[in-house]
Amino acid sequence: MQDWQEQVRALLGGAQGKFGVYAATLTVPLFEYQTSSVFPSASTIKVLIMAELLRQVEAGTHALTEHPVLPTAPTGGCGILEFLSSDYRPDLMDLLHFMICSSDNKATNVLIRLTGMDAVNQLAVDIGMTNTRLRRFMMDTESVQQDIDNTTSPADMGRFFKLLACNELVSSRASATMKTILGHQQFADIMMLFLPEGIRAEHKTGGLPGSVLDVGLVYGARDPLILCLMATQLANNGEGAVILGKVAAITYTTGKEERAI
Repeated sequence: MQDWQEQVRALLGGAQGKFGVYAATLTVPLFEYQTSSVFPSASTIKVLIMAELLRQVEAGTHALTEHPVLPTAPTGGCGILEFLSSDYRPDLMDLLHFMICSSDNKATNVLIRLTGMDAVNQLAVDIGMTNTRLRRFMMDTESVQQDIDNTTSPADMGRFFKLLACNELVSSRASATMKTILGHQQFADIMMLFLPEGIRAEHKTGGLPGSVLDVGLVYGARDPLILCLMATQLANNGEGAVILGKVAAITYTTGKEERAI
C-alpha cells in the first residue's frame, strides 16, 4: 500500500461515523474503503433519475422541451423552484438543471413522477448498481421514519461515473448532456473543499442529517479521477464533509503518479 493510501485509511479509520470511498481512473483502481457498504443516497440518487429521464427522451417517451405541470404544494428542503412565480413553466431540461445544479427537491419529485420509480430502479439494475434503489420521494419524512430510504454505495456510484466518463451511460449524446449539467454543480463544500482553485469537476453532492456524500469526476492533466465519497452516522455533518474533503485532496494531489500510469 502506498503512503498516501495508508494516510487516507488512517484518517477514515480514526473518524467518528461510517465512511466509504471509491477512487479510480478509467483503467487504474486507486483506493477503496467500504465500497460495497450501503449508504443513504441523499441527493446523489438524482444522477440516476437524470439518466433515466434522458433514456426515456432518447426512446421517444418524452421530449426535453416538454413543460410538465408543477404541483402547487410546497416540497421543502433544497431548491428555489417552489419560490418562483406560479406562472413559470420550466421544460424538462430546466428541471434537470434545477435538480442537479441546485439539488432542487420540487424539480426532483416532478421528474420522479414523470419517469417512474420502477423505471429508475430498473436502470440501476441494468447498469450494475446492485445497492442503489429509489424508494421514496424527496422530503418524504414519513417514509424515512418507517426506515424506507433511498440507498447507494461507493462502488455503485463508481460504476455510474465510469460509464459516464466513457460516454457509455445511456448513449454518448446523453452522457455528454449529463456531464455538462453536472459541471454546473453549485455546491463545492465536500469533494472540492481543499482542491486547487479552477479544478474542473462534474459531480453531485448529497446531504441528510448525519450523512454527507459527493460523487463524480474530477479532471486534471490526464484521465479523469472517479471519486465517490460517502459518510453517514455522523454526529456533525460539517466534520464529515471536512474529512471527505481531505480524502479528496490527498487522493487528487498525491495519487497523481498512479493516475499517470
